[in-house]
Amino acid sequence: MKPVRWLVVVVLVLSILIAGCLDNNFVYTRGKSVPAGESREWPFRGPANLTVEISSSVPIEVKVVSSDGTVLRDFGTVREVNAVVELPKGRWKVVVRNPGKETAVIDVTIKV
Repeated sequence: MKPVRWLVVVVLVLSILIAGCLDNNFVYTRGKSVPAGESREWPFRGPANLTVEISSSVPIEVKVVSSDGTVLRDFGTVREVNAVVELPKGRWKVVVRNPGKETAVIDVTIKV
């Protein structure tokens, strides 16, 4: 019966994490690859206070932009971001772009 209990616990934890990601209130990923010249995006809705925590193995560009491309916050080319961004009403996304020549490995925590 112990393996069945562990399976139930794992399914519950995964359900909670997936529900958070689908609702765009929380993103958590470790070891996500961003190949040279590519980017990753995570959408959110405002108004909200958005906590952004990102670390990378190589310098990356990190921005918070609107759905039409207006830049709300540009963190520049960095290896680490740890900030709270006040999102106005509307649709926003956190964009991580790898401008370098090698694959970036990033850890990301973004939450409302």
